[in-house]
Amino acid sequence: MANKILLVKNEIKYMFKEKVIILLILATCIILAIGINSLNMTNDFNLFYIKRNSSTISFNSAKFGATICSLLFALFTVLKLDKDKRKRSRTIVESNLDYLYIIGARIFSIIFYAVITTIIGMIAVMAIQKLIYNIPIDISYYLFSYLIIFFPTLLFSILMISGLYLLTESLDMSVITFGMIFINSLESNNYLLTWVRTNLDIVSDFAGIGPIGNTIIYNRLLWFLISLSIFGIGLLFRRRYESGIGSSFLINMKSKGLLTLTILVILGSGFAYTKEPYTMELMNDLDISIDENICLDSICPEIKFDSENGEMNAHVSYSFINNGSNTIKFDINDGLKINSLKVNGEEIVYQKIKNVIEVSIPDVEKVNVDIFYSGSVKCDKNGVGRGMPGYISKESIYLLEASNWIFRPLVAEGDMIDISGYYIAPDYLTMVVPGRLVDVETIDENKKWIFEYSSHTADIGAFASKYEKAQIEVDNVAVEFYYTSRHEEYVDNMKIVDHIKSMMEYYTQNIGEYYSKDYPLKIVEVSIYKRGGHSSENVITFAENTINRDNSMYSILNKNNEIEDFRKVDIYANDLNLIAHEVAHQWWGTGVNVIDDTPWSCEGLANYFSYKYIQKEFGDMVSSGVFLQPWKYRVNELKNYYYINNDDMKEKLNERFIRSLEMEKRQAELYYLMPLKLLKGEEIQGGKVFLEGIQGVYRRHLLKDLTYDEFLQEMNLTREAIDVD
Repeated sequence: MANKILLVKNEIKYMFKEKVIILLILATCIILAIGINSLNMTNDFNLFYIKRNSSTISFNSAKFGATICSLLFALFTVLKLDKDKRKRSRTIVESNLDYLYIIGARIFSIIFYAVITTIIGMIAVMAIQKLIYNIPIDISYYLFSYLIIFFPTLLFSILMISGLYLLTESLDMSVITFGMIFINSLESNNYLLTWVRTNLDIVSDFAGIGPIGNTIIYNRLLWFLISLSIFGIGLLFRRRYESGIGSSFLINMKSKGLLTLTILVILGSGFAYTKEPYTMELMNDLDISIDENICLDSICPEIKFDSENGEMNAHVSYSFINNGSNTIKFDINDGLKINSLKVNGEEIVYQKIKNVIEVSIPDVEKVNVDIFYSGSVKCDKNGVGRGMPGYISKESIYLLEASNWIFRPLVAEGDMIDISGYYIAPDYLTMVVPGRLVDVETIDENKKWIFEYSSHTADIGAFASKYEKAQIEVDNVAVEFYYTSRHEEYVDNMKIVDHIKSMMEYYTQNIGEYYSKDYPLKIVEVSIYKRGGHSSENVITFAENTINRDNSMYSILNKNNEIEDFRKVDIYANDLNLIAHEVAHQWWGTGVNVIDDTPWSCEGLANYFSYKYIQKEFGDMVSSGVFLQPWKYRVNELKNYYYINNDDMKEKLNERFIRSLEMEKRQAELYYLMPLKLLKGEEIQGGKVFLEGIQGVYRRHLLKDLTYDEFLQEMNLTREAIDVD
């Protein structure tokens, strides 16, 4: 044992004397320093000029550094392992000492220097944050970013390249194979496969690491097992006494401990991948089949949130009008386990297929279903980090209807659905409830938020954080703006409240009155783990990046009130457009129920009016460059898309890829083609006549349905007239 320790010490000293490791540490520090500003070097317009703090600086530097430094350490490792072969000294060394000890000492020494590099790099970035940017340091973010993201990436690289080299005994083959694994990780949308860097774009300043932390840790656990598996396989096939690969394997497998351990980690890798506990495949609109013979009449959710443990306990009562069905299907969330299910007061057994349950119901007109369930919400397998529709964490709660945290009945919806209930959450959180807040009761260290409303959809959301609240009055309409105090300075300096008031006034004047005097409009900041925005009955949300920009954005205009930086103006206009788009949905989507008929949709109407608002605020140059030109580009791209224009070729494609193509096509038509058609109609009729026509359509269809044909007829337009070339 003493000889083995001495061998490792000598290897560490030898590597240090070679000076290469010093250069590697210095290069890492430089790369990590560059990584601080890595978001502004991406193509993601929405992440430019994000406010710097410990969460963004530590994560950005670690993620950027992990990508490059993993390659550097992999190359350094394989060159070290190949040294004796290149110098033709392996036979001499092997005659005096078990060569496995040499391999182990070199790999252990490289891992030792990976640890030293991680510590020095982390200290260097913290020094830059404090001394150059004068930003207070939150060590918890650094420990997570460097110990969970950066160092494990180096460790995985070292173990995998070592295993590949031992398996192939070829510098070229091991590097090429490693490169393929590396590239696959960068391109994968599956968070389980992204070992080089997580598929998380940025750590939320609003919600912290909590909502996403478990998935990152699980990814690290999986790849520790995978890299150990590759390393173990390499050891089992390493060449012995100049024997071939088969003979060497027969010799190496005599080591029962190595063989057993390798088999265990391989099995553990497979088990960890298949039993991943945090995500599920959520259904989309293309998968949903609605039973039109039964109609949802009312819902009463009674929910208690345990934010400390990320769990919820629910009792939801549904009332249905049955016109001939004998079953009801519910789209559920797999992380929520049903404790009891009753139909008209009697407990029954249900069938479950994937994430859909089927409940038998009696042949009576009025059917009541009570479901009691609890657990943690699973998020979308294909959207971890960028499209999470639901999570419960200590810092915040974010639950959209798409996450099925309220089990979604796959039935028709009544003209108006009565919704009433309550949420119970820790008293340090402010809950934003749908509809009208009836009362708030204090229960021990929790608060009970009681609400009620009537809606033409069953879309129910729940949002909570340590919110500040701004109250805005516009034409007798109450607007409640919820945002975190961390971003209060930006909200004040960039006059976000004034813009919200301006949006409301613009839509009221140019479309018509807000749809309800009873329900306030609630505009809510949420984490960047759900990018973009969302609109439901009287509640809209927008991702934090919209009001979490660096204070350099304050200098958009110079002393003469002229534009100083057009790039920043474009970002600011894009941020305001996101809010304006979601606000417009309160007219088109909530006020008027737009019946989708691709490309006809509430999305197209909302995009048209948010564009018109931005045009009014910033002028033609900004509105055209940021919105109009990209819309035209996407529509033209759609027309030239080979697989979309050749249906016969779809049969040769993967089903998931076909579905993504169909979703991409639909999105382009709803969000980009439709507003271009509306602009074409405005061009034909003139702005004043076109606007008066839309005002009339809105007035006549307020709280009613609106089809494409009805819109065109009432606007004196035809499909052909507003066709976009």
